[in-house]
Amino acid sequence: MNTLIRILRRPVFPPLLLLAIALLAGLLVYADYGLSWDEPLFYQYSTAIRTAYSIQARLDGSFDMEAAYGPSADHAYYGPAYLLLAESAVNVLDIVLPGTRADVWHLVNYLTFVAGALLLYGLCRRWVSPWAAFGAGMLFLTQPVLWGHGFINPKDVPFMVFFLAAIYTGYRMVDGFAVGAGSPQLSPSEAAMRWQKTRRFWQVAGAVLVGMALILVLFSAQWQAVISSLVEKAYQAEAGSFLGSLFARMAPNAGEIPVEAYIQKTLIWYNRIQSGMIFLAVLAAIPALALTPWQKGVLRMFQWLESRLGTLPTWPSWWNRSLPTKQWLLPTLLAGLSLGLLVSIRILGPLAGLLVGLYFLLLAGRRPLAGLLVYGLTSGVVCLATWPYLWESPLVRFYEVVRHMSNNPQSLPVLFNGVVITSDNLPASYLPVMLGTTLSEPVWLLFLAGIGIAVWRAFHRRLEWASLLPVLLWFLIPFGYVVLSRPPTYDGFRHFMFILPPAFIFIALALQAIFERLRRPWASGLLLVGVLLPGIMALVSLHPYQYTYYNSFIGGPGGAFRRYETDYWLTCYRELMGEVNQSVPAGSTLFVHRQPANAREYADPGLIVRPFDP
Repeated sequence: MNTLIRILRRPVFPPLLLLAIALLAGLLVYADYGLSWDEPLFYQYSTAIRTAYSIQARLDGSFDMEAAYGPSADHAYYGPAYLLLAESAVNVLDIVLPGTRADVWHLVNYLTFVAGALLLYGLCRRWVSPWAAFGAGMLFLTQPVLWGHGFINPKDVPFMVFFLAAIYTGYRMVDGFAVGAGSPQLSPSEAAMRWQKTRRFWQVAGAVLVGMALILVLFSAQWQAVISSLVEKAYQAEAGSFLGSLFARMAPNAGEIPVEAYIQKTLIWYNRIQSGMIFLAVLAAIPALALTPWQKGVLRMFQWLESRLGTLPTWPSWWNRSLPTKQWLLPTLLAGLSLGLLVSIRILGPLAGLLVGLYFLLLAGRRPLAGLLVYGLTSGVVCLATWPYLWESPLVRFYEVVRHMSNNPQSLPVLFNGVVITSDNLPASYLPVMLGTTLSEPVWLLFLAGIGIAVWRAFHRRLEWASLLPVLLWFLIPFGYVVLSRPPTYDGFRHFMFILPPAFIFIALALQAIFERLRRPWASGLLLVGVLLPGIMALVSLHPYQYTYYNSFIGGPGGAFRRYETDYWLTCYRELMGEVNQSVPAGSTLFVHRQPANAREYADPGLIVRPFDP
């Protein structure tokens, strides 16, 4: 008995137990789920996008970026970071696991969801005990809607998980920036000398870049004439010459394309280089000008920053004077990697970076400002590397994606409270109602209790409010945006799943307070079982349609029937086609109104599946 108690008290035991339960349950049922509406096309995108990285296709002239987006050009607006990572795992597991490739995808999606539960546990541990964090993680894991989407949703669940990863690693990064009182200081003379070096660096850099930009702009016509002449000579050069061989390698289809097309393309690249040089010149000229006539004002600004952030007003101190590099560089690179992958999954990803930046500003103590620079640059590089759509013109296309996503063109019929309403005309109550009715009953009661406990403890200085405020804003900002702006929404709250983890962090605070009052482990265990029981019972009774769950506040799934949407992603086709295959003779034609491709996936070879168009 004493041995068991010692095991239960080890901090590593709760997350291992959480992982073991999740893996065992998932491996038993992963092959039971049907393909959802969006899956087939999205998985085709995961295969096609790899052609964007094909060096051979670029060399032999067969490269086509449009083909890299798969069967839907709309996929270009969705970064493929998750698909690039997940398909590698699918390719390995598909060799050793039974079932179809779609089943293996479902398992990989679910394992991603489990990773999110573990990240949530790790975040909760900042404020609560291991068992309170375990309770929050288990409640998160056993939410029927999240569990169901965990298998069949390769879009929204990965975004939620990577958002968790970006916040978790970002917090670890900022914690690594904290510096004690023993940090090395610079004398006034050393600081002044470094300011002079910084000033000279920016003056030289500004002068060089501005000069190069002026040369490109003032003599633009001459440069374009030289470039056009050079391209024409290369086009007409003999095949055996150096210039001809080089041009043939770069343009293997030159014989089929007129020289004017190559000249035009080269001039387009020249204009882009010219614009980029002007942009760099402006960036360098701003600090150069600021440090020449207004150096004292800039110095006073950095002295004010020093008083707020505790950072010495010298460029080297921003980089690594305040901390040993190994203490902050690796966590910063990891946080930047997580943020970059997140942005590459969905354009809302920068919100995680803003929340981490807020925590950076709120945290007391000295921190190297260069950490944020490395963080931002790393995330930008990772995002660009994993999102081929941005390669041609990163800033322009990023803005294009932002504009497209903020003006969602989808206008779909949505069943809400017994009335069919278009997705762009839903009432402000849509998201609150969906959140309130599709999560198990204890969730929002514990969340509200957790908010109250957090406020009380922060007021009495028993809780680190600076680290918890960004978590609360993580929930409130998107929630408030949806309620006030009412963007087009459909399929329940799946597009806003990423705002749920903060609710479970506050639930962990509530569980911690209750466990402290109960004191006895068996009483805490019974309470946790009671909290988890509604979700677990629904997981069993609704299998494999857990994502159609509604809680008892509206009478369960039966009460939601014909009032709210249930199987809006048509995963029922797997079971339905199993019955059709047994009852319909071979050679028959089956007409399918929605997503005939999904029905065809499960149809016997002798059954003809065609789309039905009224």
